[in-house]
Amino acid sequence: MKHATVYLAGPILDMRKGEANDWREEVTKALAWHNVVGISPLRCEPLVGDPYTAGTACPKFGTAKAIGSKNVFDVRKCDMILAYIPNPGEGRHHSWGTICEMSWAFALGKPAVLVSEDPDVRNHPVLNATAGWVVESLDDGVEIIAGILGDYSEHSLKAKTLKAESVAGRTELLP
Repeated sequence: MKHATVYLAGPILDMRKGEANDWREEVTKALAWHNVVGISPLRCEPLVGDPYTAGTACPKFGTAKAIGSKNVFDVRKCDMILAYIPNPGEGRHHSWGTICEMSWAFALGKPAVLVSEDPDVRNHPVLNATAGWVVESLDDGVEIIAGILGDYSEHSLKAKTLKAESVAGRTELLP
């Protein structure tokens, strides 16, 4: 059985290794419980510098052209995209690449979940138009993705065994 895949778009440029990778690793682990594979744009890119800088001498995966080509390929092949656009903090800007990846996904008809604590991002009309869901936390994003792409047999089983009905003011579990 083919596993569903989610492209994990988010800031990389000017991020430290942990900033770029840690959230992706946590989301990937959480999605694995639902038989969904997280696809990191850093999966074959050389992380150069601390913080990460773009465009390296590695012609296979480090040039701007190679990075862009690989990311377009990944967005095209995935089932869904999670776009994490955190508040960039003092002296930083939002991830332009992530915004481009959301546009690619929209143009390709891929459903997207936008995750941001920043109300300016969550309420931006164009970003909102490209996302089917807009939430504040990665946990909420994972929950949405698991609900949409998670193993159907798992969800069918939960629906049958956890179906609740209110009876005389109380909730009962039905078979």
